[in-house]
Amino acid sequence: MSFVFYDTETTGTNTSFDQILQFAAIRTDDQLDELEAFEIRSRLLPFIAPSPGAMRANRVTVHQLTDETLPSHYEMVRRIRQRLLTWSPSVFVGYNSISFDEHLLRQAFYKTLHPLYLTNTNGSLRCDAMRLLQAGSVFAPDAIAIAIGENGKSTYRLDRLAPANGFEHDHAHDALADVRATIHLCRLLMHRAPEVWTSAIRLSRKHAIIDFAATAPFFCLTDFYWGRTYSWIVSMIGSNGDNSNEIYVYNLAVDPERLTGLSDPGLSSRLARRPKPIRRIRANAAPILSSLENAPGFAEGLSLGSAELQRRVNFLRANADLRARLISAFEAIRESPEPSPHIEEQIYDGFIGHTDEDLMEYFHSVPWEERLDVAESFEDSRLREIGYRLIHCERPDLLDRTNSQAHSNRIARNLLGLDGEVPWLTLRQAIQEANNLLEMTEGSDLAHIGEHRDYLQRRLAEAMRLTL
Repeated sequence: MSFVFYDTETTGTNTSFDQILQFAAIRTDDQLDELEAFEIRSRLLPFIAPSPGAMRANRVTVHQLTDETLPSHYEMVRRIRQRLLTWSPSVFVGYNSISFDEHLLRQAFYKTLHPLYLTNTNGSLRCDAMRLLQAGSVFAPDAIAIAIGENGKSTYRLDRLAPANGFEHDHAHDALADVRATIHLCRLLMHRAPEVWTSAIRLSRKHAIIDFAATAPFFCLTDFYWGRTYSWIVSMIGSNGDNSNEIYVYNLAVDPERLTGLSDPGLSSRLARRPKPIRRIRANAAPILSSLENAPGFAEGLSLGSAELQRRVNFLRANADLRARLISAFEAIRESPEPSPHIEEQIYDGFIGHTDEDLMEYFHSVPWEERLDVAESFEDSRLREIGYRLIHCERPDLLDRTNSQAHSNRIARNLLGLDGEVPWLTLRQAIQEANNLLEMTEGSDLAHIGEHRDYLQRRLAEAMRLTL
């Protein structure tokens, strides 16, 4: 199977509300030799306030944000989707993509009336190169040189890790350059630690992870928090009934017999204390799993020895009531997010019905003059709103004066944050960010940030005019 390495450069770091400005991807063979490359940029959406800090990091100018010769966001996403489907099925790999780029890509599909899932459906798999390299640092520590950050601690930031391993990364934060840096690092891992690479690719399959966890009496789970590595010897005790991607495992460093006499409130209190008895594995998020034989020496529970670990597993397996109470208590103390009034944060609020799926495909096949009728036909209110928004952005001339003014007014109010606290970056916040950067900046960056501040101030004046 081929690999598709990809990266995005964006208006900011909010994966629900920011926008992809540049997308790049390279398809390789199974030896990671390049076969094809793809790159595209888009101009800015009218309802986005770009972060001056992100624009400085990405070296995006105001001209690039507003260049009418660039595709619109809708046109860009259409071309991205077409290219990725042409390259499917493949293993899709990004750098920190599970936490960032994947969410942005799904939002881009959602906001342009396309099916959300592409990188993990119809035979395709997804991997996160950062997770692969983190696994390599634990199980093959000589394969990759770990970079040191400004604070003197280890860092997996791509712009530091790639140069530390011989890649000339002069254009960091350019999407295509970051893709090439990612391929370079993955190629090193493949050649220097083939067993780590092979295992990680095998466990990029959700069902392989579930089978591994369900069949092994105990195994090692490794994760990274704030630059530190943690490992636990665990055993699967169940899964989330509402989400089959979530597996619950028990930390065998905690003797389960000592929990049997606790009341329900006592059990809930114990789950919140270290060492935490229950951990959650997201089977579709590239977890780092290994056998007991390959567990790092610092793993919690490893010193107990296989005989004691097996005794604790046997006790858990013989006590279905305890397993059920553990899962119930764990789910009870997890915070459930409040329903969001913002359409961007409703992306996973229910599946889209088959009728609407057909209408989504039909929407893109007819002339813009017919798409308003299609938008009004969606059963799902989210899709109707997205359809109206797309038409307003792409062909505002098709809306009557009242509707067009209403959309423009709402965009202006959102950019100004007039309706209370909002989760996206407002124009005033972006201008303040630019002012803060200007106080700490010197050299050529001064002109770049100043240009963005002037642009934001012009947009602020225009938004205020529209809300009068």
